[in-house]
Amino acid sequence: MNFGLFFLNFQLKGMTSEAVLDNMIDTIALVDKDKYHFKTAFVNEHHFSKNGIVGAPMTAASFLLGLTERLHIGSLNQVITTHHPVRIAEEASLLDQMSDGRFILGLSDCVSDFEMDFFKRQRDSQQQQFEACYEILNDGITTNYCYANNDFYNFPKISINPHCISKENLKQYILATSMGVVEWAAKKGLPLTYRWSDTLAEKENYYQRYLTVAAENNVDITHVDHQFPLLVNINPDRDIAKQEMRDYIRGYIAEAYPNTDQEEKIEELIKQHAVGTEDEYYESSKYALEKTGSKNVLLSFESMKNKAAVIDLINMVNEKIKKNL
Repeated sequence: MNFGLFFLNFQLKGMTSEAVLDNMIDTIALVDKDKYHFKTAFVNEHHFSKNGIVGAPMTAASFLLGLTERLHIGSLNQVITTHHPVRIAEEASLLDQMSDGRFILGLSDCVSDFEMDFFKRQRDSQQQQFEACYEILNDGITTNYCYANNDFYNFPKISINPHCISKENLKQYILATSMGVVEWAAKKGLPLTYRWSDTLAEKENYYQRYLTVAAENNVDITHVDHQFPLLVNINPDRDIAKQEMRDYIRGYIAEAYPNTDQEEKIEELIKQHAVGTEDEYYESSKYALEKTGSKNVLLSFESMKNKAAVIDLINMVNEKIKKNL
């Protein structure tokens, strides 16, 4: 089991954008030291609201890669359906070169109808657009060249510069945004990153379908390492932990799930993430990892208001990782 961090970068009422981003920078700088056993850090992409203020995760990753020496850092969910695939291939290859192979390319389909409309993409062919974008950018990364002649893109063969040094070894993850995306990823043997806001039942359903489709297509998934994002708020007072988590995710849940019972959704997520006292989260988290075939755990401590307590918790988790190495 490997451990890393992920950052949603929600800007709550009363917070400045500088404070939100500094929190991410300070946390990553802390765990980049040799004594820590966290291996990765991922930055979330979100647009047009303060429920995630990083619209360009690869740009943020480039800054963080320059700041660090040890961590592998990447995009949690670089959306490809609403971005030009050649641009993504160029940026990924550049980051791969400049970081000496420490960049990780996490990719996603679009999950917002508003964003599809805003960026002038057709909703009725969304899956096809996603797949077409991936083939173009993956060709650019793995062969240094790409071209397109399909319903969405048409351009001659071009060179991606600088060439990607990692090529087939550039680590890629696919955000599990829909069953169609999960099935497509299974056919290619690409690992998933589960969405933190999906229920455990939804994640488990995706995993079981992934296994079935991979088997049907004779795909060897022995070394596929799915990622499980886990929101963390541990406090001697469980009520404080739960309230801080409610406050942190409420705005996003209202935005992303407007037609659901939002308070019920929030309480369900609190039960399924590491929220409460120190002795309350272990068994439920272990169960979730087993049910989703996850080999990587990504932790977010962003809801915790006491930053000294965050450092103490990171140190505690680090010691537990060290004992199990």
